[in-house]
Amino acid sequence: MAKTLRSLAMPALMLLLIASMADPVHGQAGNDDNALITDEFATTIRIGGRYVEGTGIELRYFPEKRIVLNTGFREGFIIERADGDSGDFTEVARVLPFTDAQWDAIMAQTEGESLDLLDLARGYLDIARTESGGAFDFETGIRDMRAQRADEDFEHAIFLLTSARDAAVAEALGMSFIDADVTPGQNYTYRVMTVADPPVYNLVPDPFTITAETDDLAYENEVFFYEGDTWINFFWVEDERLSLYTVERRDPGSEEFRPLTEAPQIQLRGAGFDAFEHGSFRDEELENYQVYTYRFYGQNMFGDRILFAEVEAMPRDRTPPESPRVVTLEHHKPREVLLEWEMNDPPAPDLMGFVVARSHEVEGEYRIIHPELLPETARSLIDTTFVEGRPNYYVIQAVDTAFNVSSSLPVAVTLIDTIPPVKPVFLSGEADSNGVVTLVVEKNEEPDLMGYRLFRSNDPEHEFSVIFEGFVDDDSLRHEIPTVFTDTITLNSLTPEVYYKVQALDFNFNQSEFSDVLAVSRPDTIPPITPVFKRVVTGEHAVALEFAPSGSRDVAIQKIYRKTDMADSWMVLDTLAAGQSAYTDTLVVQGTMYYYSLRAIDFSGNWSDYAHPVAARPYDSGVRPPVENLQAVRDDENETVRLSWDYQLDGSHVFFVVYRQDDQGRFLQHRRTNDRQFEESLRGGGGAVYAVKAFTSDGGQSPLSDAVVIPE
Repeated sequence: MAKTLRSLAMPALMLLLIASMADPVHGQAGNDDNALITDEFATTIRIGGRYVEGTGIELRYFPEKRIVLNTGFREGFIIERADGDSGDFTEVARVLPFTDAQWDAIMAQTEGESLDLLDLARGYLDIARTESGGAFDFETGIRDMRAQRADEDFEHAIFLLTSARDAAVAEALGMSFIDADVTPGQNYTYRVMTVADPPVYNLVPDPFTITAETDDLAYENEVFFYEGDTWINFFWVEDERLSLYTVERRDPGSEEFRPLTEAPQIQLRGAGFDAFEHGSFRDEELENYQVYTYRFYGQNMFGDRILFAEVEAMPRDRTPPESPRVVTLEHHKPREVLLEWEMNDPPAPDLMGFVVARSHEVEGEYRIIHPELLPETARSLIDTTFVEGRPNYYVIQAVDTAFNVSSSLPVAVTLIDTIPPVKPVFLSGEADSNGVVTLVVEKNEEPDLMGYRLFRSNDPEHEFSVIFEGFVDDDSLRHEIPTVFTDTITLNSLTPEVYYKVQALDFNFNQSEFSDVLAVSRPDTIPPITPVFKRVVTGEHAVALEFAPSGSRDVAIQKIYRKTDMADSWMVLDTLAAGQSAYTDTLVVQGTMYYYSLRAIDFSGNWSDYAHPVAARPYDSGVRPPVENLQAVRDDENETVRLSWDYQLDGSHVFFVVYRQDDQGRFLQHRRTNDRQFEESLRGGGGAVYAVKAFTSDGGQSPLSDAVVIPE
């Protein structure tokens, strides 16, 4: 029933413990002299105090080091005072512990615990006044010195706590002083020194300033508690003015409080502990649902026992009933899941009933599936609200009259499922230039979807083969069902497309319909078949080409090429349709040799080889255009005839021959002229028939023109 104590290093402990006894409301230690404590051999005497109306200022002082305390016991303490913070200190008293006669007198007048404390303090005082020493063994000396130091520090701590518990002890030890010569409302600063300098340590004064006015601050402090099963835990934030805590309890039906702590409790903390300070107490072996009343006390540095809290608390049942054990969980009818469980026989007497809850995940959020608490006699339940197509986990919880709850382990039911997923749908499918096919399927919405099977064929009418299965395990942590699939196909194939379909499956291996067949075009890397020339017809002004176009089905266009020197590069002459099989080149010059070739281009941009070239040279037939618009004008006065005509060719290389019909009706060459007219006399005034033919210097000639008749 005692609080847990923490044991820490004693020198730092005592500095912190004594400093915590100072009352910051009544006064505070100065900082100037403290700044002088800069080395490990410097120490001081801490001071605390309060103003008591009608009495004066009551001081308590506590040396940090035992050596300083012992020096004060032997030689006495000097009390100095300054008005306000002037720093002008004067001695107001010298204090020594009681003499033996004084000790005998006060102990004769005291009894009980106060007498025990006085006896303890007197014994300590006798030890402190006794000189100690002896031979020093270097082999064990350091170890012994450390052990002795620890013992002395502990004794010093116990002694200071004892002197703080009782005002009579502090007075008998010379560790208290009452300054009656004070004016209410005025500030005073005190410091305490030993009459003689202590050995080893440099004693530095620690001034303490206080106002001569009554402390109006209350000591009330809230105590928190947790009501356990036959026990109660208490907790409070400690008041720095109090220590040495005790606890009393009044039982139900009683009027008296009895102590629960055999000795005052204190929480020890080391230097550097900067968390908030708290006290705690645990009371056990109580009766549940009975109200107990507790009082909490602490002592201030002047030995006053302070009641700082009184609380009522009631322990209560915190022990849950035994956990239900599931014995049956099955989907025994289309719309019914049967749950059966068992408990100890007999069950706990405070068992109130059961709760059945369901979740779709083993560690998910469970929801109660019935409207009211099942009775304590219930051992089965039929669930008609389970969800088909999803996992169904169940837990059974037992509840007692104190609403303590225990739970069975989660258990999953296997549902009889004959409903397949819906027909899946492809979102997209395409193949890249490396033959990698990427297929995307729209994910089905069925909650029990397990995954997909992917099928492939080179012909939509052939049998499809499974190439991939992507499923998740119902008990797996991986719940991402794949909807993007990849496949690798060969590009060197005579079939331009590859065909896919997909099938969905649920966790009961019900299979959906096949999706619609998805055709994916193979990336075309095969060039078209090269076209072949079949016939070349050379004319005067054109070259007619006939050819067999490429036999590939995916030809988009053809290109026809021409050049005049086989050493030159091919130049595109024209673009032809995919199935075009003839072409006539009219942009030719007679006598020039032309070379021709063809290429086919498919829809994927693949080009065939150049067709084997053919050659053609447009020739000159020698036939020139006929003379046109031949006219004759007869001049009877001068007995002449004048011929004129038109001709479409010009130049010096063109000349004309005039033909005249003889008696036998034959046209014979008559005259030559370079002009487009001719004139001659008509002998004897007779008639004549003329015609004209054009000639060129390269040997070409036109047909004979229409005849013109000169009547007689």
